[in-house]
Amino acid sequence: MKTRTLSTLSLILALGALSAAAATSEQAASASKAAMGKMETSHDHMMMATEPHHVLAMAYHENLAAFARALHDQAALAGPLNIDFARSAVSEMRRSFDLMKQHHQEHMAGMSAERHARMDAKMSGMMKKMQTHQADMNTQLTALELEINAASPDAKKVSTLADGIHAHLAEMAKMHEGC
Repeated sequence: MKTRTLSTLSLILALGALSAAAATSEQAASASKAAMGKMETSHDHMMMATEPHHVLAMAYHENLAAFARALHDQAALAGPLNIDFARSAVSEMRRSFDLMKQHHQEHMAGMSAERHARMDAKMSGMMKKMQTHQADMNTQLTALELEINAASPDAKKVSTLADGIHAHLAEMAKMHEGC
C-alpha cells in the first residue's frame, strides 16, 4: 500500500512539474514572439527612416513647417503685410507640400506587400489621421493662396491660416515620432 501511495504521489509530482515546465515554456515562447515582433517593428522603422523617399518627404515637411512659421510670424506683426514676401512663402509652401506628398506616395509604393500588410495592421489608425491632417492642410493652403492673391489680403487671416498649417504639421510630426 505504501509503495502504491508513493508511486501515486511521485506521479502527481511529476505531472505537476511537467505542467509547470510546459507553462514556463509557453510563457517563454510568447515572450520570444513579442520580442521578435518588436525587433521586426524596430527594423521596419529603421528601414523606413533611411529610405530615400521618406527622407525627402520629411525634409519637405520641415521646409513647409519653416515657411508656415515664418509667414505666420510676419503676418502677425503690426503693420501692412509684405505681399511679395507672403506670395513667395506661400508658393514655397505649396511646392513643399506637393513634393512631400509625392515622395510619401513613392515611399509607400516602394514597400513590399509584406511590409504594407504589417504597416496596415499596426498603423491604420495613424495613417488615417495623417491623411486627414494632409487633406485639412491642403484646404488651408488653398485658402491661403486665395487670400494672398486677393486685392488686399487680410494679414490676420493669413497669419491664422499659416498657423493652422503649422499646427497640422506639428501634429503629424508627433504622430511620426510616436511610432
